[in-house]
Amino acid sequence: MEPGERLLKAAVTITVVSIVSKFLGLAREASLAGIFGATGFVDAYLVGETIPNLFITSVGSAVGTIFIPVFSQVRRERGIGSAFDMANSVINAAVLVGLILVTAGEVSTGFLIRLAAPGFQGPIFDLAVDMARIMFPMAVFQTLSGLLTGMLQAIGEFTVPVLASAAVNVVLIISIVTFGPRYGIVAVAVGTVIAFATQVVLHLPALYRAGYRWRPVLNLRDPWLRRVAILTIPTLVATGAAQLNGFVERSLASRLPEGSMAALNYAYRLMALVPGVLGLAIVTVVYPALAAMAADRDWARFSTGFVRAVNMINFVLVPVAVGMAVLRVPLVRFVFERGAFDSEATQATAWALLFYSLGGGVLAIREMITRAFFALQETTVPTVINIISVAVNIVLNFALVGPLLHAGLALSASLSGLFGAVALLLILRPRIRAIVGNETIAVTNSMSNLAKPTSEPEQYAVAGPPVGASRGLWFVRNRITYGADSRNRVAFSWKAILVPLWRILVASSAMGSTMWLVNSVMEVELPGDSIALQGVRLLSSVGMGVTSYALVSKVLRIGELKLVEDAALRAWHKVSRVQRT
Repeated sequence: MEPGERLLKAAVTITVVSIVSKFLGLAREASLAGIFGATGFVDAYLVGETIPNLFITSVGSAVGTIFIPVFSQVRRERGIGSAFDMANSVINAAVLVGLILVTAGEVSTGFLIRLAAPGFQGPIFDLAVDMARIMFPMAVFQTLSGLLTGMLQAIGEFTVPVLASAAVNVVLIISIVTFGPRYGIVAVAVGTVIAFATQVVLHLPALYRAGYRWRPVLNLRDPWLRRVAILTIPTLVATGAAQLNGFVERSLASRLPEGSMAALNYAYRLMALVPGVLGLAIVTVVYPALAAMAADRDWARFSTGFVRAVNMINFVLVPVAVGMAVLRVPLVRFVFERGAFDSEATQATAWALLFYSLGGGVLAIREMITRAFFALQETTVPTVINIISVAVNIVLNFALVGPLLHAGLALSASLSGLFGAVALLLILRPRIRAIVGNETIAVTNSMSNLAKPTSEPEQYAVAGPPVGASRGLWFVRNRITYGADSRNRVAFSWKAILVPLWRILVASSAMGSTMWLVNSVMEVELPGDSIALQGVRLLSSVGMGVTSYALVSKVLRIGELKLVEDAALRAWHKVSRVQRT
C-alpha cells in the first residue's frame, strides 16, 4: 500500500470522530450566538477565557506537543514502563507549575484584564474580571489533557482524545442552553471549567488499559524530564508568542464597536471547522508516525510521508477556503442567524470570514510543518519563525484595523500565517539534508576500518554487508553514502509539492465559480429565509461545486483524488460484503 493510502486509511477513524466533535463545536457556537448574540457579554467571556489561555495554557500546549517524540524515543530505547515513569515526572511537574501560575493569575486578574481589553469599562470590565477568575482553574485541566493526549497518541490511540474533545462541547452546550438563560454568561464560564475537567477524566480508562498508573513521583534527575524541559522552553516561547498575538488582537478589538470580538470569534470558528476535522486529523495521525521514523532515522519514509500529508491537506482545504469565501454570507446566515443573532451580526461575521478564509488551509499546513520539526526534536526554528510571524501579525493588526475594522484583524492573521508556513517550509528541507549529511559522515567514519567492496556500489548492495560489518551500518552506508546526490532521496523536492498545488488552485477556482453561479440562480429560483430553503440552496451550491472540483481534478490528474477514490471504493466493497452477509 502506498504511503498516501496508509495515511488516508489511518486518518479515517479520527476524521469520522472529529466530524462529530467539530459539529458539536459549531453547535456550541450557534447556541452561544442564539442565547447571547454578538454582544458585550460574549466579548467579556472571550476576554476572560483569553487570560488563563495566555497565562497558563501555553505551558500545557508546549509540553504536550514536544512530549510525543520524547515519549516515543524513551519507549523505543527503554520500554513502555520507563516511558510511563518519565510521563509521571512530566505530569507532576507540569501540574505543580500550573497550580503556582493559577494562584498568581487569580491575584492579578484585574491588571491582566486591563492589559487585554483596555477598551472595556464599567460593568463589562467587571464581568470580564469575574469570567477570568472563574475560568483560571481550567488551565490546569487543559495542561493535563494535553499530556494525556500525547501519551495516547504516542501509543497509537487517537479516538479517545477526539471523543473527549467532543465531550467538552457537549458540556458547554448544556451550560449555554440549560443554564445560560437563567444564570447568564457566568453559567458558561462555570461550564467551561467543568468541561475541561471532564475531558481529563475521559482519558484515564484508555491509559489504564494501556498499563499506565499515576504515581506521585517527581524525579528531577531524570535525563528525559530534563530533555522535555529543554525542548519545551523554545516551544513555550513560540506558544506564548501566539497567545500574545491573540492578546493584542482582542485588545484592539475591545476598542471597536460592541460585538466586534464576538463576530471575529464566530467567523474563526466557522472557518476552522473543516481544517479542524480533516486537516488536523491528518496532522494528528502523521505526527507520531514522523516521530517514530525520525527515531529510526528513516529519512526516506519521513520525507515521503511529510510530502503526502502536505499534498492531501492542500487537496482538501484549498477548495474549502475558496468555498467559504464565495458562500460566506449564506453560510453565516444558515449557521448563526437566529435568536439574538440578527442580520447585522451576519454581515459583520461574514466580512471577517472572507479574510479568515484566505488562510483557511494555512493553519493545518503550518501545523504539519511545525510538527515535522518537532519530530526531529528541533524546536528552535519553529520558535524563531513563530515569533517573527507574531511580530508581522501585530504590525499588520495596527495597519489594517483602521481601514477594515475587525476584518483587518482577520486578514492580518491569514497573511502572517501564510508567511510563517512558507518560511518554515523553506527551512525544513535543508534541515533534513543537513541531518542526513551529518549522519553520512558519522557512519562513514565509523566504518572506515571495514573492508571496502571491490565492485561498484550497486553490486555491493546486491552482495550484502562484508563479513563482520554491522548490517544496520551497512544499510545506512549503502543507502546514504553511495550514489550520486543520494540525499535527494531523503529530502522532499519542491516539485512534489508545488506541481500538485497549482493544479489544486486551478480546480478550486473552477469550483468557486460554479458555486457562485449556482447560488445566484438558486436565490432567484428559491427565495425565502426559512432554514429548509437556506439549506437547499447551500447544499445545491456545495454539491455542484464539489462535483466540478472532482471533474477538473480528474482532468488535471491530481494524485490525491485517486487516493480518495480508492479509499471510497474499498469502503463501499466492505459495506457491500457486510450487507450480503
